[in-house]
Amino acid sequence: MNINHCWTKLETLRINTLSHGFPLLESLYLKNCPQLLQVFSSTEGRDVIGDHILLNVPFLKNLKVSNCPQISCFIVQAQLIEELVLINVGNSRQLCNTDVPVLNEGCIVVGNHEEVFQVQGGYSFSSIKSLQLWNLFEVRVIWNDFAQVVTLENLTTLNLFNCKKLRYIFSPMMARSLSHLVDLFIVRCEEIERLILAKDQVASSSSNGDTSLQPMSFPNLTRIIVTDCKNLNSLFPFGFVFVLPKLETLKVIRNSKLEQVFELEEKVEVVAEEEMKFDKLERLSLEELPGLIHFCPKGYHYVFPEMMKLKVRDCHKLTTGFFIDSQEFVHCKTKVYILQPFNPTLFYVIITITTEGITCKIFN
Repeated sequence: MNINHCWTKLETLRINTLSHGFPLLESLYLKNCPQLLQVFSSTEGRDVIGDHILLNVPFLKNLKVSNCPQISCFIVQAQLIEELVLINVGNSRQLCNTDVPVLNEGCIVVGNHEEVFQVQGGYSFSSIKSLQLWNLFEVRVIWNDFAQVVTLENLTTLNLFNCKKLRYIFSPMMARSLSHLVDLFIVRCEEIERLILAKDQVASSSSNGDTSLQPMSFPNLTRIIVTDCKNLNSLFPFGFVFVLPKLETLKVIRNSKLEQVFELEEKVEVVAEEEMKFDKLERLSLEELPGLIHFCPKGYHYVFPEMMKLKVRDCHKLTTGFFIDSQEFVHCKTKVYILQPFNPTLFYVIITITTEGITCKIFN
């Protein structure tokens, strides 16, 4: 049933059955309520932690709160959550700066708070499939404690937009659990420096143990779009082996401090040229990246047998060269010693490959 009502002056909607819980609730949606301050209330203290409402919804799978900029923060305990969407939530300064209590179990903080998930006891929220966070200007970390063992083996979609204070996303252990991740979109996260914490940034007391022996692999990652993240240094740190067998689209645009797209975490001396294939990559865009030096590590040779469109523009420090062979495969190489860097500031190139042939356009 779709009923459109306009409650432009609504400030509080009370649901007074909270004290009895919502034992069978599976989905909760709040959308386009610009004046809404509060949804849940309770007269029983056990449902209130400090100034925050606590929802125990053991079967909740879908939680979407969008365009509710005045809503007060509330806490959700839902270990079976599969989809979490928070868009323009609780951005009022007086509503987002209050401390959220640390609970004994994992919880989700619904509001514009420094932390989104509080993970306690390990493996909490491992059922989550889709995570979208938009316009959460106070968020600094998604997961509060990287020492906890958190696996994200069911996560397929991660969409982060305009989370200006977010600095990183995953620990190495978390990243190694992303076997089902398909879409990774990160836009306007201005303070983010790394997508994955470096090993030396993980606390020595971490219970993760030694993860260096586990290869960094994203076997189902298909689309990557990273734009307008001005403090980002590199996208992915890899060990000796990295695998992106299903990657089809890679767009890296307007990340002014980005120096490398793919970097080697271990210091490996490349003696002979090592060839790696991106068997499914069809579209690659590198645009307005004034700090970009390497697309691939020095001494490596990448082959793109399915490349349909390549766009390189305003990457004046780039030392990686692209070329097409007789089989119409696109290649790229970063030489160990380069006297003259590739300089697309004078032009940019779009290579399009179709069944009718190759089109190469060069623009001044």
